[in-house]
Amino acid sequence: MRRFARHLVCCAALAAAGAHATVQTHTDAASFLAATGAVTTEAFSGPAADLTQSGGSLLTLGVFAVQGNWTLDTPTLRLDIDGSNNLFIDVSYGGWAALNFSEPITAFGAWFSRVPAGIALDASGLQGYGSYQLLTRLNPSASADGAPQFIGFTADQPFNRVVFEGRGCCSGSFALDNVAYAASLAPVPEPESWALMAGGLGLLAWRRAAARRAD
Repeated sequence: MRRFARHLVCCAALAAAGAHATVQTHTDAASFLAATGAVTTEAFSGPAADLTQSGGSLLTLGVFAVQGNWTLDTPTLRLDIDGSNNLFIDVSYGGWAALNFSEPITAFGAWFSRVPAGIALDASGLQGYGSYQLLTRLNPSASADGAPQFIGFTADQPFNRVVFEGRGCCSGSFALDNVAYAASLAPVPEPESWALMAGGLGLLAWRRAAARRAD
Protein backbone atom coordinates (compact mmCIF):
# COMPACT_ATOMS: atom_id res chain seq x y z
CA MET A 1 0.00 0.00 0.00
CA ARG A 2 2.83 2.37 0.87
CA ARG A 3 4.56 1.62 -2.44
CA PHE A 4 1.31 2.34 -4.28
CA ALA A 5 0.91 5.65 -2.39
CA ARG A 6 4.47 6.65 -3.23
CA HIS A 7 3.81 5.76 -6.87
CA LEU A 8 0.74 8.03 -6.90
CA VAL A 9 2.70 10.90 -5.35
CA CYS A 10 5.48 10.45 -7.92
CA CYS A 11 3.00 10.39 -10.81
CA ALA A 12 1.26 13.50 -9.50
CA ALA A 13 4.57 15.35 -9.25
CA LEU A 14 5.52 14.37 -12.81
CA ALA A 15 2.11 15.43 -14.11
CA ALA A 16 2.42 18.81 -12.38
CA ALA A 17 5.91 19.33 -13.79
CA GLY A 18 4.73 18.48 -17.30
CA ALA A 19 1.51 20.49 -17.17
CA HIS A 20 1.16 22.89 -20.06
CA ALA A 21 1.58 26.50 -19.03
CA THR A 22 -0.58 29.28 -20.46
CA VAL A 23 1.66 32.23 -21.31
CA GLN A 24 0.46 35.58 -22.65
CA THR A 25 2.87 37.76 -24.63
CA HIS A 26 2.49 41.54 -24.28
CA THR A 27 3.92 44.04 -26.76
CA ASP A 28 2.72 47.13 -24.91
CA ALA A 29 3.40 48.08 -21.32
CA ALA A 30 -0.22 49.05 -20.60
CA SER A 31 -1.65 45.56 -21.18
CA PHE A 32 1.21 44.02 -19.21
CA LEU A 33 0.57 46.28 -16.21
CA ALA A 34 -3.19 45.64 -16.44
CA ALA A 35 -2.52 41.89 -16.19
CA THR A 36 -0.01 42.14 -13.36
CA GLY A 37 -1.17 44.98 -11.12
CA ALA A 38 1.80 45.82 -8.87
CA VAL A 39 5.29 45.14 -10.24
CA THR A 40 8.87 45.60 -9.06
CA THR A 41 11.06 47.56 -11.50
CA GLU A 42 14.82 47.55 -11.98
CA ALA A 43 16.09 50.63 -13.86
CA PHE A 44 19.87 50.01 -13.45
CA SER A 45 20.21 53.54 -12.09
CA GLY A 46 22.93 52.98 -9.46
CA PRO A 47 26.37 53.00 -11.13
CA ALA A 48 27.97 56.17 -12.48
CA ALA A 49 30.48 54.23 -14.62
CA ASP A 50 30.24 51.08 -16.74
CA LEU A 51 30.31 47.69 -15.04
CA THR A 52 31.38 44.81 -17.29
CA GLN A 53 31.31 41.05 -16.89
CA SER A 54 34.71 39.58 -16.16
CA GLY A 55 35.65 35.91 -15.90
CA GLY A 56 32.07 34.69 -15.86
CA SER A 57 31.03 37.01 -13.05
CA LEU A 58 27.34 37.54 -12.28
CA LEU A 59 25.63 40.89 -11.88
CA THR A 60 23.27 40.60 -8.90
CA LEU A 61 20.42 43.10 -8.75
CA GLY A 62 17.88 42.49 -6.01
CA VAL A 63 16.20 39.11 -6.57
CA PHE A 64 17.82 38.36 -9.94
CA ALA A 65 21.33 37.83 -11.24
CA VAL A 66 22.53 38.46 -14.80
CA GLN A 67 24.53 35.64 -16.37
CA GLY A 68 26.38 35.97 -19.68
CA ASN A 69 28.31 38.62 -21.57
CA TRP A 70 26.80 41.72 -19.96
CA THR A 71 27.67 45.38 -19.43
CA LEU A 72 25.77 47.69 -17.13
CA ASP A 73 26.02 50.59 -19.52
CA THR A 74 26.12 54.25 -18.51
CA PRO A 75 26.02 57.30 -20.84
CA THR A 76 27.48 57.53 -23.46
CA LEU A 77 25.41 54.42 -24.31
CA ARG A 78 26.08 51.64 -26.80
CA LEU A 79 22.32 51.34 -27.43
CA ASP A 80 19.93 53.99 -26.16
CA ILE A 81 16.46 53.37 -24.75
CA ASP A 82 15.56 56.45 -22.68
CA GLY A 83 18.92 58.18 -22.20
CA SER A 84 19.64 56.55 -18.83
CA ASN A 85 21.64 53.51 -17.69
CA ASN A 86 20.65 50.19 -19.23
CA LEU A 87 21.82 46.59 -19.45
CA PHE A 88 23.75 45.83 -22.65
CA ILE A 89 24.05 42.13 -23.59
CA ASP A 90 26.12 40.45 -26.31
CA VAL A 91 24.77 37.11 -27.59
CA SER A 92 26.89 36.84 -30.74
CA TYR A 93 27.38 33.56 -32.63
CA GLY A 94 24.96 31.40 -30.67
CA GLY A 95 25.75 32.99 -27.33
CA TRP A 96 23.17 33.33 -24.60
CA ALA A 97 22.51 35.23 -21.41
CA ALA A 98 19.99 34.80 -18.61
CA LEU A 99 18.28 36.57 -15.76
CA ASN A 100 18.14 34.06 -12.89
CA PHE A 101 15.54 34.89 -10.24
CA SER A 102 16.00 33.70 -6.66
CA GLU A 103 12.22 33.69 -6.18
CA PRO A 104 9.51 32.36 -8.55
CA ILE A 105 7.72 34.98 -10.66
CA THR A 106 4.72 34.86 -12.98
CA ALA A 107 5.34 38.08 -14.94
CA PHE A 108 8.37 39.58 -16.69
CA GLY A 109 8.65 42.57 -19.00
CA ALA A 110 11.24 45.07 -20.21
CA TRP A 111 11.97 47.76 -22.78
CA PHE A 112 14.39 46.62 -25.49
CA SER A 113 16.65 48.34 -27.99
CA ARG A 114 17.15 45.65 -30.63
CA VAL A 115 16.02 42.15 -29.66
CA PRO A 116 17.70 38.76 -29.22
CA ALA A 117 16.90 35.90 -31.61
CA GLY A 118 14.95 34.11 -28.89
CA ILE A 119 13.54 34.67 -25.42
CA ALA A 120 12.69 31.63 -23.28
CA LEU A 121 10.99 31.33 -19.90
CA ASP A 122 12.22 28.42 -17.76
CA ALA A 123 11.12 26.90 -14.46
CA SER A 124 14.35 25.43 -13.10
CA GLY A 125 14.18 23.40 -9.88
CA LEU A 126 10.74 24.68 -8.91
CA GLN A 127 9.21 21.16 -8.92
CA GLY A 128 12.10 19.68 -6.95
CA TYR A 129 15.84 19.24 -7.35
CA GLY A 130 16.82 18.76 -10.98
CA SER A 131 13.38 19.54 -12.39
CA TYR A 132 13.07 21.68 -15.51
CA GLN A 133 10.20 23.05 -17.57
CA LEU A 134 10.26 25.30 -20.62
CA LEU A 135 7.14 27.46 -20.36
CA THR A 136 7.51 29.25 -23.69
CA ARG A 137 9.98 30.48 -26.30
CA LEU A 138 9.44 33.62 -28.36
CA ASN A 139 11.33 34.66 -31.49
CA PRO A 140 10.70 38.42 -31.37
CA SER A 141 10.80 40.79 -34.30
CA ALA A 142 12.59 44.11 -34.00
CA SER A 143 10.54 47.26 -34.44
CA ALA A 144 10.45 48.46 -38.04
CA ASP A 145 11.93 51.87 -37.26
CA GLY A 146 14.47 50.61 -34.73
CA ALA A 147 12.70 52.39 -31.87
CA PRO A 148 12.74 50.88 -28.36
CA GLN A 149 9.97 48.33 -27.85
CA PHE A 150 8.28 46.62 -24.93
CA ILE A 151 8.14 42.82 -24.60
CA GLY A 152 6.47 41.17 -21.63
CA PHE A 153 5.07 37.83 -20.49
CA THR A 154 2.46 36.73 -17.96
CA ALA A 155 2.04 33.06 -17.06
CA ASP A 156 -0.33 30.92 -15.02
CA GLN A 157 2.65 28.90 -13.75
CA PRO A 158 5.73 30.30 -11.99
CA PHE A 159 9.14 30.54 -13.63
CA ASN A 160 12.52 31.72 -12.40
CA ARG A 161 14.71 32.10 -15.47
CA VAL A 162 14.53 34.34 -18.54
CA VAL A 163 17.00 33.26 -21.24
CA PHE A 164 18.11 35.42 -24.17
CA GLU A 165 19.39 33.46 -27.16
CA GLY A 166 21.61 34.58 -30.05
CA ARG A 167 21.84 33.39 -33.65
CA GLY A 168 24.56 30.91 -34.49
CA CYS A 169 25.43 32.65 -37.74
CA CYS A 170 26.35 36.14 -36.74
CA SER A 171 26.96 38.85 -34.19
CA GLY A 172 24.11 40.10 -32.08
CA SER A 173 23.59 42.44 -29.17
CA PHE A 174 20.73 44.27 -27.51
CA ALA A 175 19.96 46.43 -24.50
CA LEU A 176 17.11 46.30 -22.00
CA ASP A 177 15.88 48.69 -19.34
CA ASN A 178 13.09 49.14 -16.81
CA VAL A 179 12.83 45.41 -16.15
CA ALA A 180 9.48 44.75 -14.45
CA TYR A 181 8.50 41.52 -12.68
CA ALA A 182 5.86 40.24 -10.29
CA ALA A 183 5.32 37.13 -8.19
CA SER A 184 1.58 37.03 -8.91
CA LEU A 185 -0.89 38.40 -11.43
CA ALA A 186 -3.79 40.78 -10.85
CA PRO A 187 -6.78 38.80 -9.48
CA VAL A 188 -9.52 37.86 -11.95
CA PRO A 189 -13.03 38.54 -10.60
CA GLU A 190 -15.05 35.43 -9.72
CA PRO A 191 -18.34 34.82 -11.61
CA GLU A 192 -20.26 36.05 -8.55
CA SER A 193 -18.27 39.30 -8.66
CA TRP A 194 -19.07 39.76 -12.34
CA ALA A 195 -22.76 39.20 -11.58
CA LEU A 196 -22.69 41.79 -8.79
CA MET A 197 -20.91 44.28 -11.06
CA ALA A 198 -23.44 43.70 -13.85
CA GLY A 199 -26.33 44.09 -11.40
CA GLY A 200 -24.87 47.32 -10.04
CA LEU A 201 -24.39 48.75 -13.52
CA GLY A 202 -27.95 47.75 -14.43
CA LEU A 203 -29.34 49.45 -11.33
CA LEU A 204 -27.33 52.59 -12.10
CA ALA A 205 -28.66 52.67 -15.68
CA TRP A 206 -32.26 52.22 -14.42
CA ARG A 207 -31.86 55.10 -11.94
CA ARG A 208 -30.48 57.39 -14.63
CA ALA A 209 -33.35 56.49 -16.98
CA ALA A 210 -35.89 57.09 -14.20
CA ALA A 211 -34.32 60.45 -13.41
CA ARG A 212 -34.54 61.52 -17.07
CA ARG A 213 -38.23 60.51 -17.21
CA ALA A 214 -38.93 62.47 -14.01
CA ASP A 215 -37.39 65.56 -15.63
